[in-house]
Amino acid sequence: MAEIVFGAGTSHSPLLAAPPHLWAERADQDRHNPELYDNAGVIRPFDDLAEAAGDRFDSQRTEQAWQQAWERCQSALDRLRADFRRVAPDVVLVIGDDHHELFDSTNQPVMAISAASEMRTAVLDADDSEFFREVATAYLMHEEFTFAGHAELAEDLARGLMAEGIDIGWMSGAPAGRGFGHAYGFPIHRFLLPDPVPVIPFMLNTYYPPNQPGPRRCHDLGRALRRAAAASPVEARIAILASGGLSHFVVDEGLDRKVLDAIHANDAEALCSLPPELLNSGSSEIRNWITAAGAMDGHAVDWSEYVPIVRTAAGTGCGMGFLAWK
Repeated sequence: MAEIVFGAGTSHSPLLAAPPHLWAERADQDRHNPELYDNAGVIRPFDDLAEAAGDRFDSQRTEQAWQQAWERCQSALDRLRADFRRVAPDVVLVIGDDHHELFDSTNQPVMAISAASEMRTAVLDADDSEFFREVATAYLMHEEFTFAGHAELAEDLARGLMAEGIDIGWMSGAPAGRGFGHAYGFPIHRFLLPDPVPVIPFMLNTYYPPNQPGPRRCHDLGRALRRAAAASPVEARIAILASGGLSHFVVDEGLDRKVLDAIHANDAEALCSLPPELLNSGSSEIRNWITAAGAMDGHAVDWSEYVPIVRTAAGTGCGMGFLAWK
């Protein structure tokens, strides 16, 4: 049977790809972001958030603070890479989300699994700035990158989920001219190269209403994935990875710490009862972590790191999370 032998979670923010001296460019873009949700889940203009914050974030936006945050994040990423090398899984199941690289509003499944034996990343359509060149490379989206899947195991997972009463979207390949996004390219690049094992992309619609799965559904999905893997006759050691999050584009340290504390405490109810109105925009990717936590239910956390990076006076940035289960 297949077995989930390792679980982890990682942020995949552009701030993990481009070094701190380039972050100011990303900060400038925040001023025009129409999806800045405050810590109550309400969309607020950038200037309103900045006015309300006053000088609260000044100490977090210095060159020294950014450099220290960058080093802590890179150290955590290196540690996850070492974990993947140590565990040496046969296949990695990446729980991520699609940012209209594959799907759009004409076809937006709640969840889908890719059973292709070979897949490609999308090419990032961005300007020619140094910041986006760094990001596109780290996401394996500067050009098409081909990676292997595991069609047989993916099919077993789909059948197993259907038997569990979870309707799953099925992909035997990408739509013409489309490819997989950074939720998948970043972990392949950062943890699995130069010789990546097969990757099964699992896509949750975290971002786009009205059919986003609730926290409880995500946790139940993770548990069902573990049972579906165990029911497969494929002999494979699986690593499951939550890709994305934590809070962004406005950093919510309270929410992030509540999520991480619940995972450490193996408190399923705390995860299942997270307010959906706080899981909007980039913070919606916390759903991927809840799903992985469901799959790793009962397992203790080995280590975690949390680095809130604030890049503007409005408190915009990303709560960076990194975690590995035993």
